Amino acid sequence: MHRWTLRSLGGLPAAGLLAAGLAVSPAAPAAAQPSGTWTRTGSMTTPTEQQPGVLLHNGQVLMPGTAQLYDPAAGKWATTGSMNVARTVGFTATVLQNGQVLVAGGVEAGVNMTVTSGAELYNPATGTWTPTGSMTTARFGHTATLLPNGQVLAAGGALFAGSSAELYDPAAGTWATTGSMTSPHDGALAGLLPNGQVLVVCGVDDPGVPPCATDLYNPATGTWTFDGIAGASATRNYSLVLLHNGQVLISGGENGTYPAKETITTTANLFDPATGNSTATGSMTAPREFHALIVLQDGQVLAAGGETQNKKGQPSPTASAELYAP
Repeated sequence: MHRWTLRSLGGLPAAGLLAAGLAVSPAAPAAAQPSGTWTRTGSMTTPTEQQPGVLLHNGQVLMPGTAQLYDPAAGKWATTGSMNVARTVGFTATVLQNGQVLVAGGVEAGVNMTVTSGAELYNPATGTWTPTGSMTTARFGHTATLLPNGQVLAAGGALFAGSSAELYDPAAGTWATTGSMTSPHDGALAGLLPNGQVLVVCGVDDPGVPPCATDLYNPATGTWTFDGIAGASATRNYSLVLLHNGQVLISGGENGTYPAKETITTTANLFDPATGNSTATGSMTAPREFHALIVLQDGQVLAAGGETQNKKGQPSPTASAELYAP
């Protein structure tokens, strides 16, 4: 069963669980209700949106864009070292086999908003960053996935990145191109499946590209194949993460037209790559878009930051966080 729950931390009032279903006539069978629950946890030291978070080998979560660490045992956040080149959006963060974190690409902070091919490494033992080799293509909105051989696959992104992909070799600190995807993906999810292949899901819709298209990468051949369509409750700005069981959790996002009729959602869905089916799961405790989703060591998912809907119905940055319990 999948549940979202709410708990009290840091002085926040506890809230009851959402009702599991509706009353029905004795003659009518009860409709199946979404399972899965979310719980509130400690707020971040700084609000964050459109930025990745990663699970370190020590069980903590690093949000590199705002230099924050989350301790699941305590439910609290603390600061750590900042990147040498500050990035605002569109970069990736990947934990390597040696425990260091590779950050690549994105939009550099500053007046010119430059899309960079640069990359650097975070050392959890010291909380410091060092430069490493640059990508062959400047990317933002791309994906990055650790392969079983220790290399990192970076794929897609906006502007000139398109459907292209490349590989990072940690031993050499260099990048090299590999096969291109069957369609462009910008702002997509990527995850390693149990069979060693890489699944890339959804992204910003481009003309001629099916909504929420999925691609599969075979590291043995360096080639991609189309793998069907994933479903999402929202039309844009949702977040995705690959769970331990191989399913994809898609949560939050936005529907409607900007700005008068847009609605940020609490809904969440599960996509099963094995069957190609999507099903509803429990809703989040608060509306959320542009948020980070990170799978913790115990299988729970941390949803952190992003934007929520304020009392005037407008998007507003949030430092709140919550947990999804599969």
